[in-house]
Amino acid sequence: MVVVGGVVAWLLGAFQGDTLEQKSLQDGVSRVLNQNYGEPDVKNVQCPGGESVTNGTTFDCSVQIGGQPKKVTVRVLNDKPEYSVGAPH
Repeated sequence: MVVVGGVVAWLLGAFQGDTLEQKSLQDGVSRVLNQNYGEPDVKNVQCPGGESVTNGTTFDCSVQIGGQPKKVTVRVLNDKPEYSVGAPH
């Protein structure tokens, strides 16, 4: 489930050509979970590499929150560095 209302990350360098830059994406996911979801203990964000910047592309990243394994769904919104990060599940 994606929470609507400002849970969008704009990151310079998040896109590299036609694919997302993995390290910037992982940093962005961590930042969104901290700032927008109030999760203070986010660790080990792992997103797949080489994901397309095509509008509507979705994929899951794995994270540890409070020591518990979780997943978040990331959805590419457009060909700019904009994507949404869903609530941890």
